[in-house]
Amino acid sequence: MIEAADVRYHERDPSIRTWVETMPILFNIPEHSIAGIAYVLTRPNLGAAISSVVIAQGICRHPYEIDFVDSQMHVAAPEDLSDFTLSSGLSVKAINPPRDFHFRYEHELGNCSFDLHFKGLHHPFDIHDAKENGMIGVSDTRAPTDPRFGDPWKNGHFELKGHVTGELVLRGKTYKVDCYDGTDHTWGPRSEVSARAEAYLSVAFDESFGLQLSLPLSISKGQVIYDPARFGFVLENGEIFSIVEASVETPTRIDMIPMSQIIRAVDSRGEVHELYGTAIAAYPHTTFNPAYAMFQTLYRYEYRGRVGYGQTGDIFGTDYLSDTLSRHATQG
Repeated sequence: MIEAADVRYHERDPSIRTWVETMPILFNIPEHSIAGIAYVLTRPNLGAAISSVVIAQGICRHPYEIDFVDSQMHVAAPEDLSDFTLSSGLSVKAINPPRDFHFRYEHELGNCSFDLHFKGLHHPFDIHDAKENGMIGVSDTRAPTDPRFGDPWKNGHFELKGHVTGELVLRGKTYKVDCYDGTDHTWGPRSEVSARAEAYLSVAFDESFGLQLSLPLSISKGQVIYDPARFGFVLENGEIFSIVEASVETPTRIDMIPMSQIIRAVDSRGEVHELYGTAIAAYPHTTFNPAYAMFQTLYRYEYRGRVGYGQTGDIFGTDYLSDTLSRHATQG
């Protein structure tokens, strides 16, 4: 079970040079087809951090079409993960740990800033607690040595849905932010082996319903396939219900960028959830971490007569892409 102290650095052997702790926030402005993400990855035993902020409006097929990117790879790691400001201009403060946070950002050249309050809608979901994650003992035995899983969620990890409010200023234009999306926190050794292939799905309609999924990815004959889910949950009226089975299809892609999505998930009550998503913003994200390329999509979802939004990141290790799509891989 996640505790308030889990928003801080965790106890660790200082000799573990691969130790990582992360803190992202997803947010969106659907009426303007804007998707945003801020991501911090720290290596406290090395004293270094990655700071990344990306904002994209509409469908961006190429990196040069993305509206704002600020990814800095060698920022000094903060001393306190629960309250810090990086030299990149990105700040995070836990207001009511482990549920509520304040995210701020100010670009050095003035091209982007935001001031966002994240109010958690539930107690964080602990993917390693068998009382919360009903897929423990199932998904982790399918292929325990599968290199696509990598290290990111092997150790400590929680997921949290929230109400995000505030303001974004993007290249002189001011936007009100009032959406529902997610944050999470990961900690533990992480080698960043680039064979990883996994999707991260965050869906939120309002305070009454949300969904989270993690699924391995495969590439077969040039086509991206979502394999059965590793973990996930449904948030309904403040209660969390573990996913016990889930599948995802992407009928349409532009290059590697997913443009449509069908989700079918069964939760621990036996309740079946079917969601249909259409892309309203998307982009290739290749600078948040040199080991990966992520193809990020903001979807407009339809579910039981309601409309919601959420972001999916198809995350591929660079070596996985090379091993499946490069000329040497495909031409022998």
